[in-house]
Amino acid sequence: MKPVCLFMINGLGMGNSTRCYAVIEQLRARGVEVHVLTSGNGLEFFRDKPEIASLNRMENFFYSVKDNQISAWRTVLSVRQLVRRAWVKNRQLEALLRRLRPAVVVTDSEYTIGPVRRRRIPVVALNNADVVVGEYLRRRGKPRSIMGQFWLVEFTDYLFHRFFADLVISPAPLRLSARHARIRRVGLILRREVRDNLPPGGPFPSPRSLRTLLFMLSGSTLGTKKTLLFHDLPCLVAVIGRDGPSDGQVTYHGRVMHNTPHLLQADLLVVNGGFSAVSEALALNKPTLVIPVPRHAEQYVNAMLLKDLGRGDAVTEENVIARLKELYEADAWTGFAARSDTLCLDGAREAAEIIMEVLEKSGRLEGDKKQP
Repeated sequence: MKPVCLFMINGLGMGNSTRCYAVIEQLRARGVEVHVLTSGNGLEFFRDKPEIASLNRMENFFYSVKDNQISAWRTVLSVRQLVRRAWVKNRQLEALLRRLRPAVVVTDSEYTIGPVRRRRIPVVALNNADVVVGEYLRRRGKPRSIMGQFWLVEFTDYLFHRFFADLVISPAPLRLSARHARIRRVGLILRREVRDNLPPGGPFPSPRSLRTLLFMLSGSTLGTKKTLLFHDLPCLVAVIGRDGPSDGQVTYHGRVMHNTPHLLQADLLVVNGGFSAVSEALALNKPTLVIPVPRHAEQYVNAMLLKDLGRGDAVTEENVIARLKELYEADAWTGFAARSDTLCLDGAREAAEIIMEVLEKSGRLEGDKKQP
């Protein structure tokens, strides 16, 4: 029988799903039977994916939001509702574990692991909170607005995975040192269709030579919501994640589950600061402006990493259009840092190999199922 792996994936946005899918592609190529337990956007994303043996619904945790911004204190005050939801999630997971009997559980931003621990099933987490913690603590001049979310969410996330996961697979664009022996560093995790179309390195073309701009806005409730004046820009504009009236210059695509063709065709990207979106922007060697979700420490860190690597800049909803016009008028990448072309881009394969090691140690991987 094939070894069975269960992925528990937070479905609030799209990034967790696309990242896990890249690893699932690698595991299926190695003969692993993969099942997915997710919610929200994850259910829609995985609905037609042939690599998974079953797709299962789970309740999701949430951030509390005020004026379209994260409220760390409101999230804490929602603890009674979160506890009730945790009870439901535990029951859903218990039933699925009894049915599937997985050899390993991989979790991406899902924290209901009590039933897994009680059965002594190895828990592997896809999580780079250690990168967020390290970058947050070393940086000066951070916005005070992200402090509450960092300590109440991101640092707690780091501690949870350090103490309750058996192993943490932590992707990063560079070989940053890990903060704990339980954390295994891998490169950026990219979907196969992105990895198979990586362009050569080299400097960016001049801004005025770029013809197509892609606004890829977050699919979660925390993404950019302001009305942006796309028609003021001197290029073709494609917008993913929002609906609107399309014309010859601006095309609204609404919610898109399969966004790779749009990514490959675009010359310039504007994205929110989710790690998967930033990872693929880095890998595709496209100039990128990042709009971090306000009060979100991880998105701030992701934007700063991209900026440090010379691949783009951090902007806000209020100034992104003006920044694009500034680059076009100067016909130069003003404000971009010196480029670093030493990026680690093979994280999906590395993560799959680590999970295969866990399967082998658990005694659930037959010799004829292993692949080099």
